[in-house]
Amino acid sequence: MNKIKSLIKPYSSNALVFELFLQNRIHPFYATQIINILTNNKLNIDHSETIKTMVNKPTVIADIPDYLDVEIIAGTDTGKVKKIRQYKGFLMDLTNSADTNDYLLNQLSKRNRKNLFSKLRKLENDHQITYKMYFGDISKEHYDFLFDVFYKLFDRRFKEKKIYNKNLINWKYYHELIYPMILDKKASLYVIYDQDKPIDITLNFHLGDIVFSFMHTYDIDYANFNMGDISMLKHLDWCFENQIAIYDLSIGETGQKIKWCNYSYDFKYHIFYNPKSVSSRLSTQIIYLKLKLKQFLRDKNIIGKLFQYDKFFYKRRIKKLQNYDWKES
Repeated sequence: MNKIKSLIKPYSSNALVFELFLQNRIHPFYATQIINILTNNKLNIDHSETIKTMVNKPTVIADIPDYLDVEIIAGTDTGKVKKIRQYKGFLMDLTNSADTNDYLLNQLSKRNRKNLFSKLRKLENDHQITYKMYFGDISKEHYDFLFDVFYKLFDRRFKEKKIYNKNLINWKYYHELIYPMILDKKASLYVIYDQDKPIDITLNFHLGDIVFSFMHTYDIDYANFNMGDISMLKHLDWCFENQIAIYDLSIGETGQKIKWCNYSYDFKYHIFYNPKSVSSRLSTQIIYLKLKLKQFLRDKNIIGKLFQYDKFFYKRRIKKLQNYDWKES
């Protein structure tokens, strides 16, 4: 039991998107069948725990992608719920494309396509490049090797950007979690090699017809090849070959996501509260107003553009990683 608790520590169990993709579970306030409204496919998920009687303290369920239809189970145990929009997500909807080339013709400009294939040819001509998707099979020894390289590339990349990434401090958690998920085809590592050296690594989670891109990084010595675009291209190939309908790049608006994604969606927050409790109603209203203010500032490009949390706190938070050894933590 203690080991299970330690594995779910880095994320609150109330972040629905992470519960779904990392644990294949959903909070008991919701029905266990979820519908992907883009494909009309149904996903059957287990409950993460037994539902408890509603108490005065509100329960916030965060990060609910609105392209997934989650049904709230009505009843005295759940109380009432307030809903609010929070930040945007981006994905590639592949359902109306025949193959990678078809998607590229509809999504990328002629100039972008020409530049993409020019960089790919140069990379493959200048180096001994191979591509490998680890999905269902990988030796523990090579998995450990890749995760160590993944950490080093990730750390170097974010130090270059001067952005603190909280995933680094939770690396041991991911290392323990992901290996059995790869063997069970619930996660994958997509790796681009230069000979035997990994130069680009992506961690994905899999749920039905959805692939959720969780973390990606590359060797910054190869930055002139636009590795992010090449990785995106190769993922598209794999998705079409394996009948994947959605490649989800998740939270956050970046130039890369706008360039590649043909569908944007909203993440919602649900605040469950006890309507019979004055303190519960008051706490809920405070939470709601705080979230509403945050989204107003995002909509005005103040949070996320003019002000970025991870850049602002970089110098203070980076100290956590200076003496951090994920293998020993």
